[in-house]
Order: sequence, then structure tokens, then C-alpha cells
Amino acid sequence: MRRAVFLWLCMGLFFGLQVELCRAGAGEDLTEKQFVCPFPDMTTDVLPMTYAQVMEDSVPVYVNPQDEAAGILPVRFTRKGFIWVSLSDPQPVMVEGQGWYKINEKEYMRADKLRLAKPSGFQGVMVPREFDKKFAWMIFHTRVSHGPGLPPVEEEDPAVVPARSLVIVHEVREADRRKWCRIGTGAWVPYHRLAMVIKSRRPEGVGESERWIEVNLTEQTLSAYEGDQLIFATLISSGDERFPTIKGLFRIWVKVKIGKMSGGEDESDYYRVEDVPWHMYFHKSYGLHPSYWHDFFGLPNSHGCVNLAPKDALWLFEWTKPKSKKGNWQEATQADPGTWVWVHETPVAIGE
Repeated sequence: MRRAVFLWLCMGLFFGLQVELCRAGAGEDLTEKQFVCPFPDMTTDVLPMTYAQVMEDSVPVYVNPQDEAAGILPVRFTRKGFIWVSLSDPQPVMVEGQGWYKINEKEYMRADKLRLAKPSGFQGVMVPREFDKKFAWMIFHTRVSHGPGLPPVEEEDPAVVPARSLVIVHEVREADRRKWCRIGTGAWVPYHRLAMVIKSRRPEGVGESERWIEVNLTEQTLSAYEGDQLIFATLISSGDERFPTIKGLFRIWVKVKIGKMSGGEDESDYYRVEDVPWHMYFHKSYGLHPSYWHDFFGLPNSHGCVNLAPKDALWLFEWTKPKSKKGNWQEATQADPGTWVWVHETPVAIGE
């Protein structure tokens, strides 16, 4: 049995990720039907609060959890829309068998009207200086084909690459009006089922030693650079067709440690999400920030901002400028200008 070479991402300490080729351990014994090494389990939650979605319209909010049973009127009702609240205490208060969550000072909601968030545990990767290959995340569970344009392998033990697997892309070809990627020996997958990281040239105007961020709307990936060196990459969710993310070259103009976000054109599209941490605004209200309410990274799914997994947002918040200081807001200045953010689309490359 021949041994294949795979892309392996090893979890170190907090954000201590390395990319290396498997030469020993579990990866060495994989057959050629398997194209990625197991991704380490990352369960540490970095979010500062516990969050919950309001599951019904016009849910009453009371000053005390005993008020409903006592016939005391609520202090307010939640608005119709996509509503998320932060919990002041993640443990519910029990009153006559009914659980209540404290969402603000002197504000309680019934626990059965809320759904606790399950934030994404996904995390991007640090890219070593010597690593020069194209790589990608699988967005969907995908069966490989033996060649571009061929049907998926149908065997008793089919070669299935799990979603969120990280693979090396050795080659891109076109067949049957579709683009295909070779991720291993005799292993091809449709291009649209993955999100590729393609190293780009530094945009004109960005200095040789400056830090900058590339947001690739076509691939739904984000890359961080120091000068011409790619150092970090991850998946994103940009704006969808209704709310496209603005394109261009910008600088982060303000960073916010935590704050609510709300908007929407009308009642049918209203949203309000509380206590979102680590905002990095690069053009008016367009920004980079975490999403604790979804795990669709690699696919467009926002109202125009660039959504990140929480761990990635924290890493970028600490890496970007202006540097965070005391206080909730930090605006860029001439002495401490914001990090460049380049948002663009790319054509799909063909060939090596």
C-alpha cells in the first residue's frame, strides 16, 4: 500500500496553529482514499457572554421573574424579527417550575421562549513562511471522483471528504463546463464544493511592511498578510445577494470591543443582536465581526458585513490596528492608522 502525503493542521496552544505535511503518526498510515488528516477538536469558547435567540414575536419582558404569575404587566415586549439577547446569568431562575433568564438589569424572559446559542468552534490556520501551496476547505461533505467530470466514486467504502476538511489543491481543470480540483492521487472534487485560499499580490498603496487583510468574496475566504507574506487564512460569510458586501480597498477606521447590532429594511427583515464583540469597521457600517448566531462560514450569509467564527474574530481584533486601548471604542488616527482591508472577487483559476 502506498502512503500519501496530506495537509495536516496541528492545534497548539491558544491560536498556536501550524501547517505541516504528515510524515508520522496517524497521517502516515492513511490510504490514498483518504486525503486529509483528522482535524483536532477545538472546544474552548472565547465569547465573553452566553447568548440566546428569541423564538417568538412580541415576547413579554418582566422586571422580576415572579411578575407574570402575580399578574403584573411586563415592562416591554420584544420586537418582531431576528432577535438575539445576551444573558446576564447563564443559569435560569426557577419560579414555580418555570425557568427565567435574566437578560438585562431588571429584565427577565421565560426560558421556554429562548434558544441558547451554539457558537461555531471553527478556527482558521496560521500559515508558515515556507508553505507555498494552494489549499482549501471543503464546504460540504463530498465524494471524490477519479477524474475531472467523472461521477463520484460509488464503492462500499466510498472516499468521502468531510465538510471543513482542509486539503491541498494540486491542480484545477475544466470538464463538462465545470471546474474541478485535484486534492490527491486520482481524487477530484467539484470546485464549487470548496473554498480556496489563493495568495494574492499586495494591493497598490499598501506598504512593503504593512499588515493587510484580503477578503475574497468569490472564495468566501479571508487572508491576513504582513507585507507580501501570507500568515493566516480562514473562512468567512459575506453579504448575500440582497445585501452585498462593498468592494474596494479600505482601512479599518474604528474598532469596538462589544456592542449591539441592528438593522433591516422593514419588519419582515428586522434584526437585533446584542453584545457582539470585536467589531472592526472598514467603511461606514461595513465591518469584520464574529457571528455567534450561525455556523455557515464558507457561504454568503450576512447583511453586508464580513462574518467570522468567534476565535478568528478575536485573533484579528488583537492583530489589527488601531491597537485596542482602554475603553470600548478605538478610532484610527494618523499616528495609529487602521489595517488595510481589500475586498474583491476573483476569477476561478485554471491549470496548475
